[in-house]
Amino acid sequence: MISNLIVLSTLFLGALFTALTIIRPEFRARIEQPKYAFLQQLSMYEKSIGQGGESEIGTESESESESETKPAVRTK
Repeated sequence: MISNLIVLSTLFLGALFTALTIIRPEFRARIEQPKYAFLQQLSMYEKSIGQGGESEIGTESESESESETKPAVRTK
């Protein structure tokens, strides 16, 4: 019984959300506004630390990769 109520209410809310999105496009913009605010803040943060808005995840600079692959040399 409760599972039927959950499924039916989920379907109803999904249909309502879809209908509102089709009928009123500004509704979707309002719902997605926090995502765009977050992306704007992320872009501003990346520019403030000097990345220029481009993500460098998964890339290494040449000096970092060389220091990791060269063995340490002991000096007396």
